Amino acid sequence: MSKKVFCLVLLTGFNSTLFSQNSQRYTTSQFAVVQTHTNAIYTIAPQLNSPYAGESQITKVNLSMHIFQPQGDTVQKRPMIVCFHGGGFMSGKKEHDDMIEFSKIFARYGYVTATAQYRLGMNALSNTSAERAVYRAIQDSRALLRYLRQNAASQKISPEHIYILGSSAGAFIALHNIVMNKESERPSGTFAINKFPPTLDNGPDLGTLDAIGGFRTNGSQANGIVALWGAVKHTDLVEINDSKIPMLLVHGTKDSIVPFGLGSPFQLPTLAATYGSQLIDQKLISLNYAHETYFVDGVGHEFYGVLNGMWSPKPNQYWDTVVNKVRDFLFNIHKPTASFSYSINKAQVAFTNTSAKGVKWLWEFGDGETSTLQNPVHTYKQSGTYAVSLTAYSEVLSADTKKENIAVIVTDINSELLPSTTELFQNYPNPFNPETTIGYKVQAASQVSLKVYDVLGNEVATLVNEFKQPGNYQVTFNARHLERSQEIPSGVYFYRLRANQFNATRKFVLMK
Repeated sequence: MSKKVFCLVLLTGFNSTLFSQNSQRYTTSQFAVVQTHTNAIYTIAPQLNSPYAGESQITKVNLSMHIFQPQGDTVQKRPMIVCFHGGGFMSGKKEHDDMIEFSKIFARYGYVTATAQYRLGMNALSNTSAERAVYRAIQDSRALLRYLRQNAASQKISPEHIYILGSSAGAFIALHNIVMNKESERPSGTFAINKFPPTLDNGPDLGTLDAIGGFRTNGSQANGIVALWGAVKHTDLVEINDSKIPMLLVHGTKDSIVPFGLGSPFQLPTLAATYGSQLIDQKLISLNYAHETYFVDGVGHEFYGVLNGMWSPKPNQYWDTVVNKVRDFLFNIHKPTASFSYSINKAQVAFTNTSAKGVKWLWEFGDGETSTLQNPVHTYKQSGTYAVSLTAYSEVLSADTKKENIAVIVTDINSELLPSTTELFQNYPNPFNPETTIGYKVQAASQVSLKVYDVLGNEVATLVNEFKQPGNYQVTFNARHLERSQEIPSGVYFYRLRANQFNATRKFVLMK
């Protein structure tokens, strides 16, 4: 059978970022029950018996974490968040209220989470002791991340999506886990020191950044960090080489414990000045380093309702805001970006998937058909406007959806696609300016008239006035290119189709 096919596909999209099935994972609570594995040991490390007495007396201790997982989850690779508590490297514990609450909330979202112990022990009267305390905690964080990557399969986590959230001292850990990544960046106080004051005790060499723990071929750095009221030793540590790792900085501008700008922690003259979130932000901007901030004017340390990590007496008005900031920041790290283009070959539309960070796909073509191919080719059986959507899924099954409207008008003579009725379609787009497309189909050979009228019934344009064979047709109306008059004003207009006994009118709106 010979046939002649003409296909016009008008792809007019609204480029919205939507979410489809399972797409609320990681942004809203998905699991009612959270399973907890308490005191999971990740390494053994030498702990100071008494930092004020010196470093000659140590005890090897197990460093552990509480792990939280969504019960009933079947996803095999999930992102993980490790929380490090505050306490000035002198006190604190992994059971701090805020760290436990963060862990539970994000486990319900679909993450694996943990709140981790690290070595404490700092003499606040000695800056050298402070340098050594922070460095030991950095070593512990690196040991923990290597341990997690080694055990990623059993924990069902993705080694490429392990994040650190730290509060106060924990934020020092998070920041330095990223910016202190070369042995040349070690503070001088971390090497062997003889009789450093005020204890007049010897300080042994603390070793390399990865001296604690095993699995040293695994990566020691996080894939993203959240630093709640933290600081760094110096912004010189922040380099362009660190820029692949996203950061979220949260801080109050009146923080007297960890200064927002330049200042000594606790306002103690014995401790060297550190560089707070304000100065880190300025350095990141100068490097064109993509990052996010949430700075609150006029508030102090731990401003979401805790005192040294414990509710005082409960979360305040800032808590939900911080949680939501963290949620959106982390989700944007691992979510894909859905995108596609297309090409036309007669009645077939070939889709090209241009998504970023996607590994699985779901196409919905708007006619009830779907595909999981990366680059499908779809054949439409009849004219119409179809909402085509592509949902891209990342390795951890975070999702993003792109939707576009496709107006498909197929003219197929002497084929099985001949229309069984005469019909006038709604134009697309509507409202329009200055151009829109009108589709119609004719059941039997007839004289066809398609005209445009204003609200008073005056004829504005004749689009079709000729004999037509059975088939599907489309015509373009351009409000600027009229034979009978100049441009017509904005407003409501009507178009009428007449063919044999068929007579139908539809309304459309010109909006300038």
